[in-house]
Amino acid sequence: MREWLSTGASRAWFGVALAGLLVVALVFALMLLPRLGAGQRVIDAAEPAFTDARVDGTRAGVFTISQYVDVADPLLTRRGGGSEEVAQFVGYVQRKLGLSREQVRKILRREAPHFEALTRALPLDGVAAEIPRLTAYLATIMGMTEEDVAATLERDFPRISQSLTALATTSEAWYDVPGIGGLTRLSRDKPVRTLPGLRKYLRDDVVPLMVAHRQDVQSVAGSGGIGYIPFMLLALGGGLLALGLWQARRAADGLTGMLSWGLVCAAGVLLTLVVVAAQYFPRLGGAQEAIVALEPVFAEERVRGLANGADTIRDAIAFGTPIMTPAGGAAGETRRLYRFVAQRTGRTSDDVRGALRRRAPQTTALLGAIPLTEVAKEVPRLLAYLRKALRMSRSEVVAALRRRTPALTQALLATPDVARGWNDIPGTAGMTRFDGVTPVRTMPELDAYLREDLVPVLVEEREDFETFASGRLSVDTLAPVLLVTALFLMAYGGLMMQLVVRRL
Repeated sequence: MREWLSTGASRAWFGVALAGLLVVALVFALMLLPRLGAGQRVIDAAEPAFTDARVDGTRAGVFTISQYVDVADPLLTRRGGGSEEVAQFVGYVQRKLGLSREQVRKILRREAPHFEALTRALPLDGVAAEIPRLTAYLATIMGMTEEDVAATLERDFPRISQSLTALATTSEAWYDVPGIGGLTRLSRDKPVRTLPGLRKYLRDDVVPLMVAHRQDVQSVAGSGGIGYIPFMLLALGGGLLALGLWQARRAADGLTGMLSWGLVCAAGVLLTLVVVAAQYFPRLGGAQEAIVALEPVFAEERVRGLANGADTIRDAIAFGTPIMTPAGGAAGETRRLYRFVAQRTGRTSDDVRGALRRRAPQTTALLGAIPLTEVAKEVPRLLAYLRKALRMSRSEVVAALRRRTPALTQALLATPDVARGWNDIPGTAGMTRFDGVTPVRTMPELDAYLREDLVPVLVEEREDFETFASGRLSVDTLAPVLLVTALFLMAYGGLMMQLVVRRL
């Protein structure tokens, strides 16, 4: 070994070997293999969610979910306020027109019969409370056990059964989402406990980050990602180490020359080309920005809370799907249900409806209000009637209702957009599941996409993301480190080539 350092040329080659050893040491000291390997797995898993079509579709879908929450929040429980405001709405019209309450109700049944029925169903958690009583009554008049009645409803009237079952779980979880403890908003760590709060977390925190950093993720996912970088550095460092030691031994015998130093320059040029061609500076800079921005979303408590909260969103959509549009099926099953009970009891359908109204008034009212697309159609007609009767402009009518009945008006005005978008969410054209084939257009399809594609990325890649984001060296510093290494190799090799020329 001492002979290898006997000449200036051999010592110069030891400098090359030392540089290679330093590169290899940095790869292991900075744990680039596990970090960038984990980062590559995160990128591979998240890349499908960050395509333009899916980011735009997710934003549009979450906005429609937000509108649906605006409809359901005032209607589900007394806390939402809609049920308390029904009397105020009727009283306001009564005073303005000088009519009795019965006359106002008659006008509502004429101008907006589905809306009027919906007001009698509020709060909707009362419907859930009536189910045991309704089941017991049906069992009595049809000569069946309650278990048989429940099984019959589930088998022959699956849409009504689905909606009523999901209503019970949704109303119970609406203001206390199970398993969501620990989830907080990204700003000021405000706790998220309710479904309206979860809606805000998705709409105002998560989705804007996806929109802002979609190009960063797309960029870093291109050109082979980043998982290969540690192996490239190991190959470079190992090559320099081997070349330096071999040429040091040859230089001790006076066998090295200008061509050997040309290899060092070529390695520097090649590395420079890789840094420039692969756009390491913008790509890795964008990756670091995305890491910093998305790291709070990947926090364990937020991921767990969102995964559990997605189940409540599923229940809310399962409640709304059968009753929102005619295609949902509950409205058609309602007529068949009355005929079924009438045939089993020897009564008329009207008699059955009247008997059920006495024993389960809110449930019967809800069945009379669906599909909610009919409520949506009645909104313009009801506002037009109030505008004419009150001699006010449409905007003045809306402003007056917002002041006196804000919750009920919120639900009323949001219903048309939700009903129109339920089976064709605006802005989801071209959006598919991660398989690239299954379309995402409807609210149930969006629910499946969120629970089965998007949220699992957060759950399954959380630990990899933490590994990727950890460490003393940020990802964006790799580009200047690689460039400095390349410039050193070119400068060192070029200098040695000049010395060889001078010696010759």
